[in-house]
Amino acid sequence: MNLADAQVAVLAENLYQELELWYPVLRLREAGANVVVVAPTADQPYASKLGYPVTADRAVADVTAEDFDAVVIPGGFAPEGIRRNKAMVDLVRAVHDQGGLVAAVCHAGWVLASAGIARGRTLTCVSLIKDDVVNAGANYVDEPVVRDGNIITSRLPSDLPVFAREIVAYLEETPSRRSNGRMLMPANGRASSSAAFTTPVELVMGPRGKASANYVSVVVEAKA
Repeated sequence: MNLADAQVAVLAENLYQELELWYPVLRLREAGANVVVVAPTADQPYASKLGYPVTADRAVADVTAEDFDAVVIPGGFAPEGIRRNKAMVDLVRAVHDQGGLVAAVCHAGWVLASAGIARGRTLTCVSLIKDDVVNAGANYVDEPVVRDGNIITSRLPSDLPVFAREIVAYLEETPSRRSNGRMLMPANGRASSSAAFTTPVELVMGPRGKASANYVSVVVEAKA
């Protein structure tokens, strides 16, 4: 397809790895694709492992698989939150099942396992989760990038150049799989998600309710 016609979701959650989210976003925008950062909600920032904020363009409830030719899942510890969100996992599975591309780097192999799309596929990932993808039925290989059908995987931030190159090549070689022709703009008339920011953020823990032993994660502005 022409990259100008491609629409790609990049998933976000707290504790994402900075390069693994922003490198694909910027590289695919450079190539001409409409890149939409999708998260559980679009009305709050999400903090990276180092406090780098990202605000999603769209909440997952506002999109469907039919909107996208591909979905990119960054690593860090964001996949732990993504795989616990049914709507996010359902989006990944549905994009895959309609023949769209699913690209996952580092710990994002967890999401492939939770979506049930790892079985029988040859994948790579960060070695720390090798056992998880193998137990999900995948054939693990230690390579910088692996393309098996409509799944592309990589291991680490240092693999991002070949990871992004393989994503661009796949999209150029493959016809569009999305049935919804709408081009998604950021929610509430905002500008597209940007890597530029003025205030770092941090993830803090607070009680889920009064006198509760359970806790919830909250993103706040980092103290100077």
